[in-house]
Amino acid sequence: RAWAICRSQIIDASLEELGRREMLSLPQSSFALSAPVSAMRGVVRSGLAPRMGVETMEGVGPETGNKVFDPVGFATLGGDETLAFFRHAEIKHGRVAMAAMVGFLFHINHIHFPGYLSPTAGVTFEQLSAVGPFEAWNMIPLLGQLQILWTIAGLEHASECLDPAGHYTKGGTPGNLKFLKNFWDTPGFTKKLTEAQKAEKLVSELKNGRLAMIGIASVCAATAVPGSVPLLANAPALTGPGFALPFGTF
Repeated sequence: RAWAICRSQIIDASLEELGRREMLSLPQSSFALSAPVSAMRGVVRSGLAPRMGVETMEGVGPETGNKVFDPVGFATLGGDETLAFFRHAEIKHGRVAMAAMVGFLFHINHIHFPGYLSPTAGVTFEQLSAVGPFEAWNMIPLLGQLQILWTIAGLEHASECLDPAGHYTKGGTPGNLKFLKNFWDTPGFTKKLTEAQKAEKLVSELKNGRLAMIGIASVCAATAVPGSVPLLANAPALTGPGFALPFGTF
Protein backbone atom coordinates (compact mmCIF):
# COMPACT_ATOMS: atom_id res chain seq x y z
CA ARG A 1 0.00 0.00 0.00
CA ALA A 2 2.89 2.37 0.86
CA TRP A 3 4.49 1.63 -2.52
CA ALA A 4 1.21 2.34 -4.31
CA ILE A 5 0.82 5.69 -2.53
CA CYS A 6 4.43 6.62 -3.31
CA ARG A 7 4.05 5.67 -6.97
CA SER A 8 0.86 7.73 -7.23
CA GLN A 9 2.61 10.79 -5.79
CA ILE A 10 5.52 10.38 -8.23
CA ILE A 11 3.13 10.13 -11.20
CA ASP A 12 1.18 13.21 -10.07
CA ALA A 13 4.38 15.22 -9.63
CA SER A 14 5.60 14.17 -13.09
CA LEU A 15 2.34 15.14 -14.74
CA GLU A 16 2.35 18.51 -12.96
CA GLU A 17 5.90 19.24 -14.10
CA LEU A 18 5.07 18.16 -17.67
CA GLY A 19 2.05 20.44 -17.70
CA ARG A 20 4.12 23.38 -16.43
CA ARG A 21 6.69 22.89 -19.20
CA GLU A 22 3.98 22.68 -21.85
CA MET A 23 2.43 25.94 -20.65
CA LEU A 24 5.79 27.70 -20.72
CA SER A 25 6.54 26.44 -24.22
CA LEU A 26 3.13 27.56 -25.56
CA PRO A 27 2.57 31.14 -24.39
CA GLN A 28 0.15 31.98 -27.18
CA SER A 29 -2.05 29.00 -26.39
CA SER A 30 -1.98 29.94 -22.72
CA PHE A 31 -3.15 33.44 -23.55
CA ALA A 32 -5.84 32.11 -25.84
CA LEU A 33 -7.15 29.90 -23.08
CA SER A 34 -6.99 32.52 -20.34
CA ALA A 35 -8.66 35.30 -22.37
CA PRO A 36 -12.07 33.61 -22.66
CA VAL A 37 -11.95 32.78 -18.95
CA SER A 38 -11.38 36.46 -18.13
CA ALA A 39 -14.15 37.42 -20.52
CA MET A 40 -16.51 34.95 -18.91
CA ARG A 41 -15.68 36.32 -15.48
CA GLY A 42 -16.53 39.80 -16.76
CA VAL A 43 -19.83 38.53 -18.13
CA VAL A 44 -20.69 36.91 -14.85
CA ARG A 45 -19.86 40.09 -12.92
CA SER A 46 -21.81 42.30 -15.32
CA GLY A 47 -24.70 39.83 -15.32
CA LEU A 48 -25.09 40.26 -11.58
CA ALA A 49 -25.29 44.06 -11.77
CA PRO A 50 -28.72 44.35 -13.46
CA ARG A 51 -30.22 42.04 -10.85
CA MET A 52 -29.21 44.61 -8.24
CA GLY A 53 -29.96 47.68 -10.37
CA VAL A 54 -33.43 46.62 -11.50
CA GLU A 55 -34.69 46.68 -7.92
CA THR A 56 -34.08 50.43 -7.72
CA MET A 57 -35.47 51.34 -11.14
CA GLU A 58 -38.58 53.49 -11.52
CA GLY A 59 -41.93 51.88 -12.21
CA VAL A 60 -42.37 49.62 -9.20
CA GLY A 61 -45.73 50.23 -7.53
CA PRO A 62 -48.81 48.71 -5.91
CA GLU A 63 -50.05 47.37 -9.24
CA THR A 64 -47.14 44.93 -9.19
CA GLY A 65 -47.16 44.32 -5.44
CA ASN A 66 -44.34 46.84 -4.96
CA LYS A 67 -42.02 44.35 -6.61
CA VAL A 68 -40.33 44.10 -9.99
CA PHE A 69 -42.64 42.25 -12.37
CA ASP A 70 -40.24 40.11 -14.35
CA PRO A 71 -41.52 36.50 -14.33
CA VAL A 72 -39.36 35.51 -17.31
CA GLY A 73 -36.18 36.99 -15.86
CA PHE A 74 -35.23 39.40 -18.64
CA ALA A 75 -33.47 41.66 -16.12
CA THR A 76 -30.87 38.97 -15.51
CA LEU A 77 -29.83 38.78 -19.15
CA GLY A 78 -26.60 40.51 -20.16
CA GLY A 79 -25.20 43.46 -18.25
CA ASP A 80 -25.97 47.08 -17.48
CA GLU A 81 -26.14 47.98 -21.16
CA THR A 82 -28.73 45.28 -21.79
CA LEU A 83 -30.83 46.48 -18.87
CA ALA A 84 -30.65 50.08 -20.16
CA PHE A 85 -31.70 48.84 -23.61
CA PHE A 86 -34.73 47.05 -22.14
CA ARG A 87 -35.81 50.16 -20.21
CA HIS A 88 -35.31 52.39 -23.28
CA ALA A 89 -37.39 49.99 -25.37
CA GLU A 90 -40.12 49.93 -22.72
CA ILE A 91 -40.33 53.72 -22.59
CA LYS A 92 -40.23 54.08 -26.38
CA HIS A 93 -42.92 51.44 -26.98
CA GLY A 94 -45.03 53.01 -24.24
CA ARG A 95 -44.88 56.39 -25.94
CA VAL A 96 -45.79 54.91 -29.32
CA ALA A 97 -48.65 52.97 -27.73
CA MET A 98 -49.99 56.10 -26.02
CA ALA A 99 -49.94 57.97 -29.34
CA ALA A 100 -51.61 55.01 -31.05
CA MET A 101 -54.33 54.76 -28.40
CA VAL A 102 -55.11 58.48 -28.54
CA GLY A 103 -55.22 58.32 -32.34
CA PHE A 104 -57.50 55.28 -32.19
CA LEU A 105 -59.92 57.04 -29.84
CA PHE A 106 -60.03 60.08 -32.11
CA HIS A 107 -60.61 57.84 -35.11
CA ILE A 108 -63.51 55.78 -33.73
CA ASN A 109 -65.21 58.98 -32.52
CA HIS A 110 -64.92 60.43 -36.04
CA ILE A 111 -62.90 63.43 -34.94
CA HIS A 112 -60.90 64.55 -37.96
CA PHE A 113 -59.54 67.49 -39.92
CA PRO A 114 -61.77 69.11 -42.53
CA GLY A 115 -61.06 68.93 -46.23
CA TYR A 116 -58.73 66.74 -48.24
CA LEU A 117 -55.80 64.65 -47.14
CA SER A 118 -54.78 64.39 -50.78
CA PRO A 119 -56.57 66.54 -53.35
CA THR A 120 -54.62 64.77 -56.10
CA ALA A 121 -55.86 61.32 -55.07
CA GLY A 122 -59.25 62.65 -54.00
CA VAL A 123 -58.94 61.32 -50.43
CA THR A 124 -60.69 63.29 -47.68
CA PHE A 125 -60.23 63.04 -43.92
CA GLU A 126 -63.93 62.24 -43.62
CA GLN A 127 -63.46 59.18 -45.83
CA LEU A 128 -60.62 57.95 -43.66
CA SER A 129 -62.69 58.45 -40.51
CA ALA A 130 -65.52 56.30 -41.90
CA VAL A 131 -63.44 53.10 -42.14
CA GLY A 132 -61.31 51.04 -39.76
CA PRO A 133 -57.89 52.34 -38.66
CA PHE A 134 -55.86 50.01 -40.87
CA GLU A 135 -58.23 50.46 -43.78
CA ALA A 136 -57.62 54.18 -43.41
CA TRP A 137 -53.87 53.54 -43.63
CA ASN A 138 -54.33 51.67 -46.90
CA MET A 139 -56.35 54.56 -48.32
CA ILE A 140 -53.45 56.97 -47.82
CA PRO A 141 -51.55 57.50 -51.10
CA LEU A 142 -48.12 55.91 -51.35
CA LEU A 143 -46.26 59.22 -51.05
CA GLY A 144 -48.15 59.99 -47.85
CA GLN A 145 -47.26 56.59 -46.39
CA LEU A 146 -43.61 57.15 -47.29
CA GLN A 147 -43.64 60.54 -45.56
CA ILE A 148 -44.94 58.96 -42.34
CA LEU A 149 -42.44 56.10 -42.44
CA TRP A 150 -39.59 58.49 -43.27
CA THR A 151 -40.49 60.66 -40.26
CA ILE A 152 -40.48 57.61 -37.99
CA ALA A 153 -37.11 56.51 -39.38
CA GLY A 154 -35.70 60.01 -38.88
CA LEU A 155 -36.77 60.11 -35.23
CA GLU A 156 -35.32 56.65 -34.65
CA HIS A 157 -32.01 57.66 -36.22
CA ALA A 158 -31.89 60.88 -34.22
CA SER A 159 -32.57 59.12 -30.91
CA GLU A 160 -29.78 56.61 -31.52
CA CYS A 161 -27.12 58.70 -33.26
CA LEU A 162 -27.31 62.43 -32.46
CA ASP A 163 -25.94 62.08 -28.94
CA PRO A 164 -23.38 59.24 -28.96
CA ALA A 165 -21.77 60.27 -25.65
CA GLY A 166 -25.15 60.33 -23.91
CA HIS A 167 -26.42 57.09 -25.42
CA TYR A 168 -28.36 54.95 -22.97
CA THR A 169 -25.87 52.09 -23.35
CA LYS A 170 -23.02 54.44 -22.38
CA GLY A 171 -24.38 55.79 -19.15
CA GLY A 172 -27.06 58.05 -20.63
CA THR A 173 -30.67 58.14 -19.49
CA PRO A 174 -33.02 55.67 -21.24
CA GLY A 175 -35.82 57.48 -23.02
CA ASN A 176 -33.98 60.82 -23.15
CA LEU A 177 -35.49 63.22 -25.69
CA LYS A 178 -32.91 66.00 -25.52
CA PHE A 179 -31.94 65.30 -29.11
CA LEU A 180 -35.24 66.92 -30.07
CA LYS A 181 -34.17 70.16 -28.35
CA ASN A 182 -37.30 72.08 -27.38
CA PHE A 183 -39.53 70.45 -29.98
CA TRP A 184 -40.67 67.63 -27.67
CA ASP A 185 -41.99 70.13 -25.09
CA THR A 186 -42.83 73.23 -27.07
CA PRO A 187 -45.30 74.66 -24.48
CA GLY A 188 -42.63 74.24 -21.79
CA PHE A 189 -44.64 72.15 -19.33
CA THR A 190 -41.53 70.68 -17.71
CA LYS A 191 -39.41 73.83 -17.47
CA LYS A 192 -40.85 75.00 -14.15
CA LEU A 193 -41.08 71.57 -12.53
CA THR A 194 -38.87 70.63 -9.61
CA GLU A 195 -36.71 67.51 -9.78
CA ALA A 196 -39.17 65.67 -7.56
CA GLN A 197 -42.06 66.63 -9.82
CA LYS A 198 -40.12 65.56 -12.90
CA ALA A 199 -39.39 62.19 -11.31
CA GLU A 200 -43.10 61.76 -10.56
CA LYS A 201 -44.02 62.67 -14.15
CA LEU A 202 -41.51 60.14 -15.49
CA VAL A 203 -43.05 57.35 -13.42
CA SER A 204 -46.53 58.40 -14.64
CA GLU A 205 -45.31 58.30 -18.22
CA LEU A 206 -43.85 54.83 -17.70
CA LYS A 207 -47.01 53.42 -16.13
CA ASN A 208 -49.36 55.09 -18.62
CA GLY A 209 -47.22 53.68 -21.41
CA ARG A 210 -47.54 50.18 -20.00
CA LEU A 211 -51.32 50.55 -19.82
CA ALA A 212 -51.42 51.92 -23.37
CA MET A 213 -49.41 48.95 -24.67
CA ILE A 214 -51.93 46.58 -23.10
CA GLY A 215 -54.79 48.68 -24.48
CA ILE A 216 -53.65 48.92 -28.10
CA ALA A 217 -52.60 45.26 -28.11
CA SER A 218 -56.10 44.35 -26.88
CA VAL A 219 -57.69 46.44 -29.63
CA CYS A 220 -55.57 44.76 -32.33
CA ALA A 221 -56.27 41.30 -30.89
CA ALA A 222 -60.01 41.90 -30.59
CA THR A 223 -60.16 43.18 -34.17
CA ALA A 224 -58.10 40.37 -35.66
CA VAL A 225 -59.55 37.52 -33.56
CA PRO A 226 -63.16 38.25 -32.59
CA GLY A 227 -63.91 37.19 -29.02
CA SER A 228 -60.26 37.03 -27.96
CA VAL A 229 -60.81 40.01 -25.63
CA PRO A 230 -64.13 39.49 -23.79
CA LEU A 231 -64.53 43.14 -22.79
CA LEU A 232 -64.26 44.21 -26.44
CA ALA A 233 -66.44 41.46 -27.91
CA ASN A 234 -68.89 42.77 -30.53
CA ALA A 235 -67.70 46.35 -30.03
CA PRO A 236 -69.26 48.30 -32.92
CA ALA A 237 -66.30 50.67 -33.21
CA LEU A 238 -63.82 47.85 -33.94
CA THR A 239 -64.14 47.48 -37.69
CA GLY A 240 -61.81 46.41 -40.47
CA PRO A 241 -58.64 44.31 -40.25
CA GLY A 242 -56.58 44.22 -37.07
CA PHE A 243 -53.17 44.50 -38.70
CA ALA A 244 -51.61 46.06 -41.75
CA LEU A 245 -48.35 45.77 -43.62
CA PRO A 246 -46.56 49.00 -44.51
CA PHE A 247 -48.08 48.84 -47.99
CA GLY A 248 -50.92 46.36 -47.64
CA THR A 249 -53.33 44.57 -45.30
CA PHE A 250 -53.60 41.02 -44.07
